[in-house]
Amino acid sequence: MRKIHSLSRIALGAAILGAGFMNANAADETIRELAKERGRFIGTILNSEWFNDAIEPEFEEIHKKQFNVVVAENEMKFDATEPSENVFNFEKGDKMVEYAQANGIRVRGHALAWHSQVPNWVNNYSGQKEKLLAILKNHIMNVVRHYKGKVAEWDVVNEAVNDDYNADWRSTNSVWYEGIGAEFLDSAFVWTHEADPNAELCYNDYSIEWGLREGSKASFVVEQVKRWKKNNIPITCVGTQTHIEIAHETTPQNVRALAKALAELDVTLNITELDIGFPNGSAGSLGASDYAKQGHLYRQFMDVFLEEPNMGEFVMWGLTDAHSWLDEQQGKTQALLFDKQYKPKPAFDSVMASLKAHPASEVKSPYPDSILNPPKDCGDESCGDSIIAIKKFIAPKGMSVQLVGRTLFVTGIAAGKAAKVDVFDMQGRPTFSTKCEKSRADLSAIAEGLYVVRVSNSSASIVKKISIK
Repeated sequence: MRKIHSLSRIALGAAILGAGFMNANAADETIRELAKERGRFIGTILNSEWFNDAIEPEFEEIHKKQFNVVVAENEMKFDATEPSENVFNFEKGDKMVEYAQANGIRVRGHALAWHSQVPNWVNNYSGQKEKLLAILKNHIMNVVRHYKGKVAEWDVVNEAVNDDYNADWRSTNSVWYEGIGAEFLDSAFVWTHEADPNAELCYNDYSIEWGLREGSKASFVVEQVKRWKKNNIPITCVGTQTHIEIAHETTPQNVRALAKALAELDVTLNITELDIGFPNGSAGSLGASDYAKQGHLYRQFMDVFLEEPNMGEFVMWGLTDAHSWLDEQQGKTQALLFDKQYKPKPAFDSVMASLKAHPASEVKSPYPDSILNPPKDCGDESCGDSIIAIKKFIAPKGMSVQLVGRTLFVTGIAAGKAAKVDVFDMQGRPTFSTKCEKSRADLSAIAEGLYVVRVSNSSASIVKKISIK
């Protein structure tokens, strides 16, 4: 991996680590290490250029160093794995699984039943219910059994809800729904579970990050999860794709609300395809404040992810702006953690800062230890960090902070003890520092915005997000 550029090194050097600053080796810390310590999986795709050996060497170096979960951009979809009827091609999927196993990376499977990227031969049976059911079952059984024990989680059904205000199943332009009806969804989950009883099974969709209002896709999905759970359909997770623009500032809290709704149903919520883009054509005019705003939004998503105990995976739909689907297909640009020269952007700094601000001892994982620390059996070869000791942090007791206007009140400081107040932006860069006098600190010199404040003395430290208005 290339050395982190000077701006990021300064930012990361100042980022907070729970109760203190990073150690002298902090510049070498990775997203992967911090995610593992917190019992979470953070990753990105292997894109089609990687599968076709048409990618810069920096891509793989960064990918395997920074991330601990991976998904194929296109290479495990229906048209890729069964291009002709009952003729399966696992070559590229196997390549990804072998790469993941060699580097201790969790694998997501994407996707089994989807109305798009279906090979033309399937459409020859349009309207023939029994034949289409047999085709779907045969496909799922062959693909999932081939990867049994190697793929941890499948997007069993993908994008099956329509885009209308009054959400319902997608009834047009779907060979599965038009030929079978909603029965195909239930069947797909049952067959996938039969083929691999230990795999986690997801429903995955876009625009479910827009909120739980009546008639929304999110509220419809929640109701369907209730039905599936009531009827013992084996669903364990929902994936929110979350392809958004920089202006969509309310989406992190919408994701939090969705996570809480699914937690009541004992279902995990994963962020599966995140990218936060600028309008296409704006790349040449973007400045430091624009990229800081992007980082600010990435930070909020990561905060939600780490604070909701039923969120397990945080997957971005790309690693570098040099290779992204957005410019050609979505009218957006510059959406990822690394720029076109593979240099980390403020968005990368923000993800790191969020991880450091959430001590491992305070982040709850939805996964059992058998998943977080699987047996290590790699022969003489390295298989990454499949077993990493969880670092222990001592949580402060008795100290609390509260912001009233622009005055920060601190309680729980021992009599005669001095305290220091440090304020950081959402990328972890130091913004302001002062002493806590008589259990309070004046923050009136700080501009409006979201910040992270750390109050510390010789015996304790506490970190909290604040909003200066």
